[in-house]
Amino acid sequence: MNKDLLIFIILLVISVTFIFSATITTTVLAATNDTITMDVNVSETSKITLLPTYLNWTQVAAGTTGTPVKNITLKNTGSVNVSQIYAFVDTLTDETTNPYGSSNSTLYAAGGVLVMRNETDPRYYYLGRIEWNWTQDIPTHSWANVNSPIAWGYLKNTTSDFVWVVGNGTGGLCNNTGAQFAIEDDVDTGLVETRTPTTTGIARNGGDSNWSFFSVNRTSPPIGYSCVAVYSDCGKIYVYNYDKRNSDPTTFSTCINSNYLQQANLTPGNTIILKVDPWIPYGMPAGNLTTATLTVVAT
Repeated sequence: MNKDLLIFIILLVISVTFIFSATITTTVLAATNDTITMDVNVSETSKITLLPTYLNWTQVAAGTTGTPVKNITLKNTGSVNVSQIYAFVDTLTDETTNPYGSSNSTLYAAGGVLVMRNETDPRYYYLGRIEWNWTQDIPTHSWANVNSPIAWGYLKNTTSDFVWVVGNGTGGLCNNTGAQFAIEDDVDTGLVETRTPTTTGIARNGGDSNWSFFSVNRTSPPIGYSCVAVYSDCGKIYVYNYDKRNSDPTTFSTCINSNYLQQANLTPGNTIILKVDPWIPYGMPAGNLTTATLTVVAT
């Protein structure tokens, strides 16, 4: 064999042997981790939200209620519990003069025809209804159950009227001691039997610089379990239930029948549903009533 060829074959075998005998090493790294502590603190915020922000009823006929009843969602959008939730409308600032005898619908406050119920009481209560002194005499009446009768009128729900009368107190004012409020339970038919208001189940709970506050502790219509505030000049009454304002001259919580929409805690994120409806009495002029603002307060 050629010497050069032999040397080439020997070198080739050595090279191939080296290549195939080489070891390929792969290094696998172990997994690793670390942690960091993270903390979040939520500040204390009191906030409630009412949804929707606007409600309206159109073409509601006199002597009927709104269709359908509408819902308001009251949500605790803050970060702390709220409680002692109450509500009122601005009837007293919207309806400042006696509108009876006028065809101008804007003299009437929309808040005066609105009723509300909460989740726990099936009864509807006026949010803040004003009834004014009827400047004319109501014939075939009897004021025998009231001392010093000075003003009277009709409380109107939708289809029915109920006769009421107030008697003045010390100094001739209806926000003083001795003032009385009486109302009929029977629908007015024009007969003396339905025009004899009584004070049965009605108690005066006190007064402030503008009002006397009466609790009506009757199960019967038209305003059972409600509050009636009688103005100092005896010229108007204010019917309510959920108004707990307690800052003179609006200490409506003096009436023992004034209620909270919810007194217990409403926790963050939770809601309560309120139902609202207008009750339009007969004799209400056509057109837009003065827009009402509903205010809900929570502690």
